Amino acid sequence: MNNASMFRLGSVNWQWLVVTYCFLILFSLFPTFLAFGTQMFFQPYATQWFTMWTGSSMAVVCGYVGLRSRGITLLEPGIASLLYALTLFLAFESPLENMKGFSRVEFWIGFFLLVFVIGFGAAAVGEWLQMQREKKQAASG
Repeated sequence: MNNASMFRLGSVNWQWLVVTYCFLILFSLFPTFLAFGTQMFFQPYATQWFTMWTGSSMAVVCGYVGLRSRGITLLEPGIASLLYALTLFLAFESPLENMKGFSRVEFWIGFFLLVFVIGFGAAAVGEWLQMQREKKQAASG
């Protein structure tokens, strides 16, 4: 894989999009319910902890997908992250109650842009690690 192909984004691979979304549900949302249960959403500062937990687990999952997928898989984790965030918004409406200084539209646009950047960026890091591993294997073998 050369560096010129890193910037060429093709069509969306639906298989990796579904796999990434399922990984996000399985390795982010499910452990959240196991670890914290639903009472964490009613405590002070629970929204901030949930946001940090969700963002970091989303980055780990998207980075892993970028590392394990063959070829360039960048858009799929970003789109799957958007779908995952939409799932969280449909399940929990508490972040909309705590926003201050933003209109509802600004909040939605900013949040979904941030979610896409986290998924896309983590997948890019995973792809970069995959390229480094392939270079190391080509040099040694």
